[in-house]
Amino acid sequence: MRWLMKKRTRTVPLSLICTLLSYAAFAGDVKLVWDPNSETDLAGYKVYRGNSSRTYGTPVSLTLAQSNHPTPGYTATGLTPGATYFFAVSAYNTAGLESGFSNEVSTTIPTVLEGDLNGDLQVNVVDIQLMVNTILGVATTVGADMNKDGQVNVVDLQLLINKVLGK
Repeated sequence: MRWLMKKRTRTVPLSLICTLLSYAAFAGDVKLVWDPNSETDLAGYKVYRGNSSRTYGTPVSLTLAQSNHPTPGYTATGLTPGATYFFAVSAYNTAGLESGFSNEVSTTIPTVLEGDLNGDLQVNVVDIQLMVNTILGVATTVGADMNKDGQVNVVDLQLLINKVLGK
């Protein structure tokens, strides 16, 4: 990481990883994690987001406590299904000096979330109830055949429960 300062420069790699959360969460949530900066005067990180490569809006500033140091991360929430987002992170020190950007990562938020049987962009207990109703013949639910075997049964229910539980 190179601080933007005249007298001293330091280089510590900052590698950003983006993971799309796809279970028990909103479809528009993205978890970002990165390698921690090892500088002794590190104060926090800034997370940048934009809709095109290297064009970002106002960053979210995170102190070390907010970024879950020593394994820093941040969850961007409320992202629009179908949209593509680009992310980068920088570090800043106690003097307020900021490093350059990390590598950039991008993701497209899915418009359909597997297991979201009621279309609310969540996979949760409501979807489990819809699955049970479908198995009992009380309802017909599109997408309930989780394992694509042509039947909706307890195997599909177990797959959905595992998804809700994050397994």
